[in-house]
Amino acid sequence: MKKMIRTAISTVFLITCIGTGFAIAHEGHDIISSETALSIANKSVKQLTFKDLGYDIGKLDASWKSLTDSSFSLIQELDKTFIVRATNATNTNVIYVEIAKNGKVLGVKRGQE
Repeated sequence: MKKMIRTAISTVFLITCIGTGFAIAHEGHDIISSETALSIANKSVKQLTFKDLGYDIGKLDASWKSLTDSSFSLIQELDKTFIVRATNATNTNVIYVEIAKNGKVLGVKRGQE
């Protein structure tokens, strides 16, 4: 009986975490490469075209969906983070994505070309 209750609670917790977008953090994450950081920035920018994820930038307009890999460039690699610039050729707007070395997006801000 205890095992069934424990399994039910674990299942509810897992569904809640997935449904709300939370991730369970744990040690042992590998350090990502600069190429992976560029890929994460690309995916994050596209996600921001349909949802405000709580960053300073808010929700982006649909023109950001059309960015290609060449629209992203690594600006700086610091001890703990990468800074990636995304340039929107449609309107020449620029945003910066800060990504931790474990792959987590820490912030997205507007910039100027």
